Amino acid sequence: MPRYGLVIDIDRCTGCYACVVACKSENATRPEVSWIRIREDEKGAYPQVSRRYIPLLCVQCEQMPCARVCPTEAIFVGDGGIVRIDPGKCRCQDTHACIAACPFDALYANRGKTSYFPDYLNAFEQAAYENHRNGVVEKCTLCSHRIDTGRLPAFRPVRPGQCYSAIAMIPKVRWPNAFPAAIHGI
Repeated sequence: MPRYGLVIDIDRCTGCYACVVACKSENATRPEVSWIRIREDEKGAYPQVSRRYIPLLCVQCEQMPCARVCPTEAIFVGDGGIVRIDPGKCRCQDTHACIAACPFDALYANRGKTSYFPDYLNAFEQAAYENHRNGVVEKCTLCSHRIDTGRLPAFRPVRPGQCYSAIAMIPKVRWPNAFPAAIHGI
């Protein structure tokens, strides 16, 4: 079965957070839930300091340690090899063994805040948050709803300047042996 994967060129990431904002907007995730994070690494001491930004999101593992520990079998491989979570099956309450099992810290449980403003949901939030029930575990889906219609993932076209190619969709081959560590970087 063909699979999708990501190549992240961390040397091109400038830490602009455009991919984070695009993902949040496209998927209407709840407050305090972000399917893409940017890790900032700083090395050296003044005046020889360098900073590197590393986008972190679900890497669509082939062996899926999160799925192995899911007691309700809510985590599965869908079309294109994209790892998905069935929200109807995700009902393990507060145990969430899958979150602890993920080596990339890429799974999030919806809990806590349901809106950015107290006692008020705008129309967009009302419609979107129905898909993000309390207690359900979620993660990056590689914007599979966009891929299914022939579009690029939401985070891909918004990269400003030369950074637009820092994250690219590719057909998945045997990872990680097909690419040197410097390319996929994580």
